[in-house]
Amino acid sequence: MRVLGGLLVGLLLGSGLLAQEPPAHQVDKRCLDCHGQKRIATLDPAERASMVGTWLGPGSSPGKSPSRKPGLPSEEAKRPSRPSLHVLPDALQTSVHAELACVQCHKDAQNLPHEARLDLATCASSCHEKAVEAYEEGAHGKALRENDERAPTCVICHGGHDIRKVEDKASRVHRTSRAFLCGDCHANHAPRSGDRVDPKTLCKDYLESTHGAAMKTGGLIAAAICSDCHGSHAVFPAKDERSRAHRDNIPETCGNCHVGINDDYAKSIHGKLLKEGDERAPICTDCHTAHRITRTSTPAFMLDIVAECGNCHNDPEFSKDRLHTRVQTYHRSYHGQMTQLGSTRAARCSDCHGSHEILPSTDPTSLVHPDNLIQTCAQTGCHPKANQNFISFDPHADIHDFANYPVLWGVWLYFMIVMSGAFGVFGIHTVLWFIRSWIDRARTGEVHVFKRKGTAIRRFSRMQRINHVLVAIPFLGLTGTGIPLFFADREWASGLAWLFGGIEMAGFWHRFFAIFLLFNFLLHFVGIGRSIRNRKGSFWQWLFGPTSMLPKKRDVSDFLGMFRWFFRGGKMPKFDRWTYFEKFDYWCEIGGSVIIGSTGLMLWFPEFSAKIMPGWVFNIAMIAHGYEALLAIGFIFTIHFFNANLRPGKFPVDTVIFSGCLPEEELKAERPEEYKRLLATGELEELRVPEWPTWKYRVAIVLGSTAQLMAVTVLVLMILAGFDLL
Repeated sequence: MRVLGGLLVGLLLGSGLLAQEPPAHQVDKRCLDCHGQKRIATLDPAERASMVGTWLGPGSSPGKSPSRKPGLPSEEAKRPSRPSLHVLPDALQTSVHAELACVQCHKDAQNLPHEARLDLATCASSCHEKAVEAYEEGAHGKALRENDERAPTCVICHGGHDIRKVEDKASRVHRTSRAFLCGDCHANHAPRSGDRVDPKTLCKDYLESTHGAAMKTGGLIAAAICSDCHGSHAVFPAKDERSRAHRDNIPETCGNCHVGINDDYAKSIHGKLLKEGDERAPICTDCHTAHRITRTSTPAFMLDIVAECGNCHNDPEFSKDRLHTRVQTYHRSYHGQMTQLGSTRAARCSDCHGSHEILPSTDPTSLVHPDNLIQTCAQTGCHPKANQNFISFDPHADIHDFANYPVLWGVWLYFMIVMSGAFGVFGIHTVLWFIRSWIDRARTGEVHVFKRKGTAIRRFSRMQRINHVLVAIPFLGLTGTGIPLFFADREWASGLAWLFGGIEMAGFWHRFFAIFLLFNFLLHFVGIGRSIRNRKGSFWQWLFGPTSMLPKKRDVSDFLGMFRWFFRGGKMPKFDRWTYFEKFDYWCEIGGSVIIGSTGLMLWFPEFSAKIMPGWVFNIAMIAHGYEALLAIGFIFTIHFFNANLRPGKFPVDTVIFSGCLPEEELKAERPEEYKRLLATGELEELRVPEWPTWKYRVAIVLGSTAQLMAVTVLVLMILAGFDLL
C-alpha cells in the first residue's frame, strides 16, 4: 500500500495536479537579473536599446516596439539615464505586493527580452477596480486624461515597487505623511484665475492649523488630513456637488469627526436654512475657515467671532424695524468695546446665542429665550448672581433709535443739548477772549508779566492745593483708561490702552483712579467742614458772602461785562475772589462727579445694583457715564485750560495752583474787588507769605506743561475721531 501511495503521488506530481506556482521572488529573478543591478540606471540610450527589442526562443520573432505607448512620453527613451529602471529587491520584499510577481503588473514583459517600451503598470485590475474607477471620475483622473504633467497617478501617491500598507508608518500615504504628500504637489500649482488664495498659502495654512499641528507635532492620527475632507481617489473641485468639500456637503464631512457638534448644527437655525437650500446659511468653513482652522480657545479666534457673525448679521435685512444692525449696536456696547480692544473676557455673540446650537429667541430651548436668560447671563465667568431685574438690561440697545428706545434717545438728546450749550457758549467766550487780548496787546504793546518781589499773597490753602492735585492726577488717569472704550473702533484707542497694560489692566487702573477721585471728593467736603468751623463771620455770611462759590446776581453782570469788553474793549469787569467761569467749572465738577461716580459704581457692581433697580437702568447709566465723561474731558482740556493757563498773561502755566500764592500786583490787577476788601479788613498782611524759590516755579511749569501736553494729545485724537459717535 505504501508503494502504491508513493506511485500515486508521483503520478499526480508528474501530471501537474499537485504542482504549485513558484514563489514570486523566484519568478522575479529573471527581471532582477537586469533591473536589480545599479548599473542599469546609468546606461545611455544606445546601451539600453541593445538590451531589448529582440525575442530569443523557439518559434519567436523579433518584437517591433511602437514609437510611443499610451501614457509614456516619447522623449523618455532619449534621457541620458533612467534611475527608475533600477529596482531594489528589498523594496519589493517589504511592499504590500511582495507576493506578486513583476509580470502580474507588467504583463507585456512576459517574454524576454521585452519591448523597448512597456505600458505603464496599471492598477485597474481585479485588485483595485473601485479605486481606479473613483480616480478616473475625479479631478486627478481628468487631469491625467488631459495630459497634465502635474496629474498625480497611483505610483506618485502610493509609490511604485515600495508600496506599503496605508497603516504602515513608512507608507507615503500614512496619515502622518499624507498632508506633506498632497502639499508637495499643490504647493507647486500656480493660482488659477478666480482663485482667492495661492495654493502655497493653503498648504502653509493647513500645517499651521489646529488639525495640521495635531498631526505634525502631536502625531495624532485622528487629526483631519487632506483626504478626510477632499477624498482619496474621488477628489473633485469644491464647486462640484459630488465633492466632500462642496458647500452643501461640508457639515456632513466635518460631522464625520465632530459628530456631536454636527447634530447640534443640524438642529440650529443655520442647519435648517442649509437643509432648505438657503445659500445664506453659514456652514463650518464660514466661521472656522477651511485650511486655517484654529482652536476656538485661542484669543485670535475668540476676538474674530463678532466679525464672522457680522459677515451676515450686519446686513440691514436682519434688522427688521431697528435703526441699526445688532452688530453695530454690539460694537457700541461695553461688551463690544472691550472685544474690539482685545479683551477675551467680554461676552461675544457665541457666549449668549450659542455657537452651533443657535436658535431663534422665540424657541423655548434657545439660550436667549426669556426663560433662559438668567442662566445664560449667569454662566461661568460672566454674571453668576444675575436675577430677573438684571436681564432687563438690553445689550443691543440703540440710543439713536427713537422708535424702539425713546427713553434712551431722550437721555442722549439731553447730553447733546448740554454739550452743545456748554461748548457753544464757552467756546465763543474763549475765542473772543483770545482775540480781544491780542488786540489790546497790539494797541498798547504791553505784556502783563507780574514780577516776584520776595513776598506774595496766599490765594489757596494747602488743603485746596492738595485737592487740586488729587483731582488732576486721577482725572488724567481716568481719561487715559476710559476714553479708549468710547473710541474703541479707532486704532489709537488700543495703543492708549496698551500703555496701561492692555484694556483689561486699563480697567483695573480705571477703578483705581475712580477710588482715588472718590477719596478726594470726600476730602474736599472735609475741607469744606473745616472752612465752616474756622469761619470768621456767621454761617450766613460764609454761605452767601464774597468768598462763597454760590452763583450770584453779580456773576451774570460780570458775564455780560466780559462780552462788552470782548466787543468794545476798555476795562474788564472787576472780579472778586471767584469769577463766574471759575464757579461754573467748580459746580460742573461737583455735578459731573456725582453723575459719573454714581453711574460708575452702578456699572462696577451690576449684580448688586440689580437687587434694587431694573437692568434697563444700566442702559441709561452707560449713556450718562460715557457722555458726562466726554463733556468733562472736552471742557477741562479746552475751556478750563485756556482760562487757567493758556490765555495771554498766563501761558504756559499759572503756577498759583502749585505754590498757592501770587504776586500782590497780580491780585490787585486781576481781582481788584478782593484786593480792596482784604486791604480794608487788614487780612492782606495775614495772607502775605515768602515767595517760592525760582527752581520750584520751574518744576511746576514742567509738570503743568507735561500734563497739558498729554491732555491736548488725547483731545486732538478725540477731535480727529470725529463726531459720528455723538
